[in-house]
Amino acid sequence: MCGRLIGGGKTQAEMAAVINGYVYPSTPIIDDASAPEAETGFNIAPTQQVSLLYPQDAGHLVSSTARWWFVPQWHKGDVKAWKATTFNAKIETAWEKPTFRGAWNKGRCLVLASGYFEWTGQKGKKQPHRIYVEQNQPIMMFAGLQSLSEDGTRTCTILTREAMPDIASLHHRMPVILNGEEAEGWLGHKDDDATVLRSYGTRWGGRFRHHRVAKFGAKDDGAGLIESIDGGLI
Repeated sequence: MCGRLIGGGKTQAEMAAVINGYVYPSTPIIDDASAPEAETGFNIAPTQQVSLLYPQDAGHLVSSTARWWFVPQWHKGDVKAWKATTFNAKIETAWEKPTFRGAWNKGRCLVLASGYFEWTGQKGKKQPHRIYVEQNQPIMMFAGLQSLSEDGTRTCTILTREAMPDIASLHHRMPVILNGEEAEGWLGHKDDDATVLRSYGTRWGGRFRHHRVAKFGAKDDGAGLIESIDGGLI
């Protein structure tokens, strides 16, 4: 799963600029000036604002933010009244679930972050681990779905799939992290659903990196949260 993101101190605009330079050098990215400010810290939790990109007409992308806890467009009332746990969605079933089906077809996005945390161990003795992929760009692109509520609140979820062997010992699920080709395919619906379900997010074999970090609280923040307590990477 994916329950904590690492912003790495980068703003929405800075993350979008990185993706623009590495993945979409010839695609205009328009800033959504009306979007609430994204969290930029090292301990971003569900219901907080995260940075994302989504496609719009005229062949450009929009850099915006969303509340990280998906609420379908058909929901009536305040997004905080939505009780289902929807900050993650299984890629294997999201395409057909009533909650996510509309966004699968018309609300695909990229959630941007520099990494995420996962926990191992028994309740009360949980050990956090920092996880990221080794690549040329410092920002990871998570396959996401976004929705705009009737009051104008944008919400999103991060898709997950069965974990690759590199990190399966930490958790049996992992977020769907896209490379540049997959990101274009995801936003542009360039591959059929069977291809998306089978292969998206699985091309990082041998490139996952993780290490244990010191235990921290829900409201703790700062670069110290991602420092290894073992002196190295795995």
